[in-house]
Amino acid sequence: MKKTSLLVLALLSTMLTPTLADSIRPGSRPLTGVQKRATKSPTCLVLEDDGEYVEEKWKPCDVIINDTGVIHPMGHITTVVQWTTEKQEFSVGGAAVGAVAGTGGGMLVGLGSCAFTGPFCLLTAPAIMSTGTMVGGGAGGHRSGKFYTIIGNDINNRRLILEFKSPNGKTVKQTNKLLLSTTQLAEGELRVK
Repeated sequence: MKKTSLLVLALLSTMLTPTLADSIRPGSRPLTGVQKRATKSPTCLVLEDDGEYVEEKWKPCDVIINDTGVIHPMGHITTVVQWTTEKQEFSVGGAAVGAVAGTGGGMLVGLGSCAFTGPFCLLTAPAIMSTGTMVGGGAGGHRSGKFYTIIGNDINNRRLILEFKSPNGKTVKQTNKLLLSTTQLAEGELRVK
């Protein structure tokens, strides 16, 4: 009896998995390798003057870090004195969405575990569901981007403080490497004349 039920489960699971023929539809191109996702550009803290008030706002921008310094919409730092980073705050809204998604996924996996655990399902299903809620909430609320503050002088020896926000972990690593190699300063290190 158990051999036939396991065989039926194996057959059903193979019928539910997509095959190569299912993934290639007329008019679509086959997937080759890893598909590139569009990367988000950083957002910069800029001053916006509406005639009556001057406000600081976060706007999408391009930050260029090269041998000439750091080019930002608010100025061009030619000599970097110090650069620092801060983590982004925990997102409560993202955590709520992640917890709901994690609960749904945990419920599916938890109820699916009942097929294998039998009477122990009364213990395993709620444990898997609550784990899905906790993991989803933590993953949804965690942000991998960082805030950058770069302090330095422009070509006229005026002090500038530029701030921008890097959106994800990949761009954070790239920005850290660029700043380290072009400024010869570690994060938080102060350039002494």
